[in-house]
Amino acid sequence: MAVLVQGLKEGIDTARTFVQESWAELRRVQWPTRNEIRAATIIVILLVSTISLFLFLVDTLLSWLFHAFLGS
Repeated sequence: MAVLVQGLKEGIDTARTFVQESWAELRRVQWPTRNEIRAATIIVILLVSTISLFLFLVDTLLSWLFHAFLGS
């Protein structure tokens, strides 16, 4: 029984230490500003849109070529 209680105490201490260190690390993080987040979001949306359009055009072209050559 004492071993179980000792193991439980060690587990709680380990969890407490983990939470304290994690919280300390989060306080040291340099979070992006609202403008940085907005700029990154716009870049991601533009890149996804551009790549999607490119893939759509390539797919349409290849589909048209296959239909033209195979005659179906």
